[in-house]
Amino acid sequence: MNTEIELKLAVTPQALPLLQQYLNQFNLLENKTVFLKNTYYDYPDNFLAQQKMGLRVRCENDQRTLTLKTDGDVRGGLHLRPEYDLPLAENESPTTERLNTLYPFRDLPQAPLVPIFSTNFDRTLWRIQFERAQIEAAFDQGKIISNNKTQPICEIEFELKTGSLDELFRFVADLPFERDIYFSGASKALRGYRLSEGDKAGSAFDWPTIWRRFLATENAENRQSAVDFREKSACLLKIEQQLIEETLSKPTALLASNFVQTVEQVGAFFNLYHYYVENIELWENGLMSVNQVENELAAQTILPSLAASHRALQEEIKALIRFHSESRDNVQTIEKLRALLTDRDYMMRMINLMRLTLIK
Repeated sequence: MNTEIELKLAVTPQALPLLQQYLNQFNLLENKTVFLKNTYYDYPDNFLAQQKMGLRVRCENDQRTLTLKTDGDVRGGLHLRPEYDLPLAENESPTTERLNTLYPFRDLPQAPLVPIFSTNFDRTLWRIQFERAQIEAAFDQGKIISNNKTQPICEIEFELKTGSLDELFRFVADLPFERDIYFSGASKALRGYRLSEGDKAGSAFDWPTIWRRFLATENAENRQSAVDFREKSACLLKIEQQLIEETLSKPTALLASNFVQTVEQVGAFFNLYHYYVENIELWENGLMSVNQVENELAAQTILPSLAASHRALQEEIKALIRFHSESRDNVQTIEKLRALLTDRDYMMRMINLMRLTLIK
């Protein structure tokens, strides 16, 4: 069993030459390009997906590997997931018996495993020495396939092989991208299941209700401890990541379907930034009771940067609300919001938010 630690960045194909140029300055330990063909299996009732697991057969050159990824921790674009591997013979299909050798399941379904979807992509891989860390950068471009439906893949995974998370964050923070980038919390497996199930794209999240529930929970608990600081940071990051993923992945026709829908989408971001601006002392107080070294690092670098980001984004959203109110242009309002979420400043914001949730 290995625990995979990686940052996942959604990009466009134009990011590849910029990435290559950036990586050329480091000590290159490995560089190759391979075609990866992957088939994901599950039981007919999607038992594994219900356990937040993914079972994959990967074909790379002449080698086939069965991999089980179990439920882990996703914070923004940071993925920490245990994974289990074993080799498969050329014509061998995954079975319940083989699956039980990977992980101690208690009660698996009696039905056989069946293929659900596949992901086929070219991977350009670099293994880099960065300070004391070894980092594997993988540029993946291809598609997810389910029945007659496809969805493009274009992303970079930065996997920490050895070293610290701080080194990984600093390595990614120096990437030369200015726009059309965002951290993705959705794995290829999750995207594949959504595609196979029709993605349920016909509705958006009810953000006003989600926000009211968050505020109600906060008022009921009314805590100011270090535990509260960490839990609240993680909860707000999850809300923000869901907002970003929905805004960037749902069809424009849905998010701009009517004036009220667009108001609610933009308003959800305003509520979030406004909360941060009005409650910055929660994080300042919370840092007083955590590790002294990390407290000083966060107090001197992370919190000031985030405070400036909260205020700047609140003003950006205010301007966007005024634009929408005056123009009544739902489509352009959503496009302006998407541009805001996919620039370099927002990438840096998400790095700081992820780092904040990891303070102990």
